[in-house]
Amino acid sequence: MFKPRAGFQLSFARKAGFSLGDYACNLYWQSVSLFLMFHYTDALGLSGGTAGAIYMVASIFDGISDPIMGAVADRTRTRWGRYRPYILLGCVPLGLSFAGLYWAPAADGFGLVAVVTAAHLVFRIAYTAVSVPYSSLTARMTSSSEERSSLAGFRMVAATLAAMTVSYLTQPMVAEFGGGDQAKGFFYAAVVFGLIATGIFPLVFLATREPPEPPGEVVHLKLGDHWRAMARNRAFWVLMVGISLGAMSSTALGKSLLYYMKYIAGDEGAARYALSIKAALGVAIIPTWVIVTRFIGKQAAWLTAAAWGLSGAAFLLFTDVQTALAVTFFYMFMHVASLGVATTYWSMMPDTVEYGEWRSGVRPESFIFGLGMFFQKVALGLAAGVFGLALDLIGYVANQPQSPETLQGLRMVVVGFPVIGLGGSALAMLFYPLRKGVHDRIVGELAARKT
Repeated sequence: MFKPRAGFQLSFARKAGFSLGDYACNLYWQSVSLFLMFHYTDALGLSGGTAGAIYMVASIFDGISDPIMGAVADRTRTRWGRYRPYILLGCVPLGLSFAGLYWAPAADGFGLVAVVTAAHLVFRIAYTAVSVPYSSLTARMTSSSEERSSLAGFRMVAATLAAMTVSYLTQPMVAEFGGGDQAKGFFYAAVVFGLIATGIFPLVFLATREPPEPPGEVVHLKLGDHWRAMARNRAFWVLMVGISLGAMSSTALGKSLLYYMKYIAGDEGAARYALSIKAALGVAIIPTWVIVTRFIGKQAAWLTAAAWGLSGAAFLLFTDVQTALAVTFFYMFMHVASLGVATTYWSMMPDTVEYGEWRSGVRPESFIFGLGMFFQKVALGLAAGVFGLALDLIGYVANQPQSPETLQGLRMVVVGFPVIGLGGSALAMLFYPLRKGVHDRIVGELAARKT
């Protein structure tokens, strides 16, 4: 009989196979995070405000669908488990919708906005159907806090490799496939990434396993049961405040680099190398954050990452960073903080499952992950909308020389978002109840209750 997940150790092969899914998901996510806003403004000709609004609406819609998908997945019971079937069955629709996301319709004005928005919404639905069950597997595979930190590290390394792939190959593929037509080039680049990701997800299905359902477990939780269980989960709510604020920083840093390189450093081509080097940094930094987390705890690791990022924002505020090399180093420095917050977040999230079960007696795993992704995506969407609005407010005009006031405004955007986001997330983390060692005690108490 499969023993309780507490303390369940995962093999290297199992962790690596699972993390392949993060590589596939991030071929999509990194492209959307790094290039979609730029595609909207500089390839399709949409204004910054319109592009930001489309991104914001789609992200909020995506976030709303996440907890719904989580509740559906929690009720699913098949011979392959709760979550793995969605990874296998959803990969083809997801790949097709991603190609549609970068398709440039023969329309303009309201028609263009309507088609682009619809394509973005379809992609978000398909992404939710795969990503929420995939992320929920973290809580099913093991309930060991240490193993989850290790698994989060594997996931983040895979995500980093995907970011390197997208960062290094997107612009050359756009140039090669587009022949001077950026919109066409982005579409064919999306087709290539979609084919790769679609081929990976079946391997994740084969490489992962879910433990048998505990005897006597309630299968058909009502939506009210989910919300009643969540109401007492303080660890989850504190984490949501922290990651929602942290999303402001990651959004500004992810979307601004292309604009900063093109208009302040005056070297758009260098953005490819800056993005790739920044992503490659994660291969070394993520394992470091995992080690730091083991020694000082997850809460302290989050606070350390926030302090690192705030020091970088302060440096940009008082320093004139203009050359491509200096810009690259600045974004590398800030990426260390982003990786610290992200790695710690994905390690903390499954721990809130046991905390909630300890407080309420109910374990709605996928609903927790879905609700968590709701807050994260709504925050990312709102941040993207504000970022696009900020481009309009500072006077940004695509593919034109920018005024000194606009360039200074862009620098203030890159400073302001991290200061508010990282500073606010650090304050939230001061109230996180799962300090070092507390989660292990809770897992032990849960195991005692079951026996």
